[in-house]
Amino acid sequence: MEKTKIEPVFAVEKEARVVEEKKERKPGKIRSQEYRSRKKRYLSKLEELNKELTEENLLLKSENAQLRKQISILQPSSSFSADEKSKVDNNENFAYFKIPKMINNNPDSVRLSQIEMAGNDVSEWSPDRVGIIKKAFNDILNYMLAKENKCFIAASKNMKMSDYIKRIKRKRAIKRKFKQLEDPNPEQMVLNMDLSNSMIEYIETYGSGFLQTSKIYKTLAKKLMTIRNEILQAGLKKEKFYEETNLLEARSKVDFKTVSDLIQRLDGTKYLSPHYLWDLPLRDPTSLDYSGCELSE
Repeated sequence: MEKTKIEPVFAVEKEARVVEEKKERKPGKIRSQEYRSRKKRYLSKLEELNKELTEENLLLKSENAQLRKQISILQPSSSFSADEKSKVDNNENFAYFKIPKMINNNPDSVRLSQIEMAGNDVSEWSPDRVGIIKKAFNDILNYMLAKENKCFIAASKNMKMSDYIKRIKRKRAIKRKFKQLEDPNPEQMVLNMDLSNSMIEYIETYGSGFLQTSKIYKTLAKKLMTIRNEILQAGLKKEKFYEETNLLEARSKVDFKTVSDLIQRLDGTKYLSPHYLWDLPLRDPTSLDYSGCELSE
């Protein structure tokens, strides 16, 4: 049986389609215009999408910062390491509660080296206790002044208030328009601020007084760091004293248990409070004045 030849039929149909498409094809100039129009619409949509995503990103960053701030408020202990605080508490619980119980049940199960190690873990010079003290003082330095005031102090460190007022007035009179600064320092930024006339008048009248009150914090910050370093240095002196006098060698298991019994009886009582230990007067909670060494409960 002879094979039917169908290739020419397909070739004719294909050629007919090509001819038809050429007839329907638009001129090159029109096609180019339509392409540029489609491209322009596409780019416009991309720019709009980019703007929306950028705004959404800024909003999410702001919400994230607010949530972090709320978490820090809800968890006061997070201002310094919860791990370090829990370690100190666990070490003291082990040294003063668990080891004495072990000594009472089976004295031979407790080694003197174990007592020595536990004593170092709860000492004034232990790394965890030192870390808590450092972070506590850093928190005071970081939070004792509002950010607005800290920014103005940073901006006025190398400038007198009178010079600042003269310069910002002159700038307003000359330029009116305030430029964006790339990687500016605080002094440049504060000079670039577009303040109202009433605010400039306020700064001119009360700015020097503001700086004087702010200088108090600078003095207090240095005092705080001096006190912090004295506390840490006292711990090092105590460590050196214990080493030179061989306290750990003189203390027996019975001695350690006896001291631990005293700690267990006084723990949580008023006798270990700052008021009783350091003779700090109790502050009147209704008073609005902070003076002397009074301390609230």
